[in-house]
Amino acid sequence: MILDTQTGQPEGILTEADIARAVADGKDLNDLRIRELMTVRPAVIHPATSVHDAARIMTRGHFRHLPVSGDSGLAGIIDIADICRAWIDSSPGGLLTIRPWSRTV
Repeated sequence: MILDTQTGQPEGILTEADIARAVADGKDLNDLRIRELMTVRPAVIHPATSVHDAARIMTRGHFRHLPVSGDSGLAGIIDIADICRAWIDSSPGGLLTIRPWSRTV
């Protein structure tokens, strides 16, 4: 996570997916700077954001990490595993209810 030194708010995020993409593109990581790989101005949620809304943002944005930022700056980062744990823990018996998959032909 790259933070604005004045506000403490996220300015960018660098994940293993960013690095893997660069390697897959044949780039030499020794020649690159963080700013060349990071996602600039990542989506950010507030600590009061629901798990459902966080999951929706992550799904629509096709990313697995989401900064959580409050008025005083970065409060943390959640990832897809946090979302899954929250859903499992909130489901009756700890089991997730999965909708049947259907394929329209």
